Amino acid sequence: MSRLLVSQLGVVCPSCDVLNAAGAVRCEACGKAWGSAAAPARKPTGATPVVSPAAPVARPPAVAASPSSAVPRSAPTPAGGVPRAGGAPRPAAPAPVPSRYILSVSAGPARGQRFRLMANGCSVGRQRGAILFPDDPFVSSHHAAFRIREGQLTVKDEDSVSGVYAAISGQEVLVPGALFSVGPHVLRYVGPLLPRSAEPGKPRAYGAPIPHAGGLWGLEEILVGLRPGRAVVTAQPALTLGSSGADLVFASDPQLAPRHCELTPVPQGALLRDLSGTLGTFVRIGQERPLKQGDRVRIGQQTLTVELAA
Repeated sequence: MSRLLVSQLGVVCPSCDVLNAAGAVRCEACGKAWGSAAAPARKPTGATPVVSPAAPVARPPAVAASPSSAVPRSAPTPAGGVPRAGGAPRPAAPAPVPSRYILSVSAGPARGQRFRLMANGCSVGRQRGAILFPDDPFVSSHHAAFRIREGQLTVKDEDSVSGVYAAISGQEVLVPGALFSVGPHVLRYVGPLLPRSAEPGKPRAYGAPIPHAGGLWGLEEILVGLRPGRAVVTAQPALTLGSSGADLVFASDPQLAPRHCELTPVPQGALLRDLSGTLGTFVRIGQERPLKQGDRVRIGQQTLTVELAA
């Protein structure tokens, strides 16, 4: 067809009989070019290649912890291991080896559960880990890790929101800002309250005189959501906490002894002494902490006690 006629007259497509506008070089309906064969369809770019799914390979499950009543068995493996395409058969994975450590939930909603740790320990959380407490709102998704190295059990806080608390053995030194727990109560040792020095030539702020007995130091209660509760500012050489007959009293609390613990300022911070007997005084750990038989760890509302298998 003459290019001059195509440029001046409408063109009827010889393939689909559709009238196209003057000057059109291909059919608007079917896409056929004038005087040439239709261009082959272009291969779409960016398309995801279709890959046939590989046959699933059976693998034994990884086991980190299990109820102490029975250690889970790994899935059965065919003799010689699982064959791999074009290679030697894969050796069978060794069965998980249990350690001698058992974590027993001695207090809290999950009381009575017992978990036998595997040789490398396990993680604890609300959604991730071998030991799960899915209904505890104070447990983070990945809360803590129990590890066993050269036979020594340790616990580490995995940047949880509520923290990991360990029961002290007799006494422990707290630095300013440290948190500790008695029963359901969480408290912060504020540390010494140093007076602000007045600038020369300026008036001083009015207030009660500083006691002559010594410097002031403080203690405050932490409520749910890190809200501040009661605060105590004192110059006493020691402060006791408990359910009755103490300096700071939490009345009618069955989880507290009458004189549960004592806090005494020292040059390094404050010396926290447990007076509760078997109830326990817990401190929030900052670093990985070694554990032994009988030690207790509080994660959320659960208290875990370390036991040794017979």
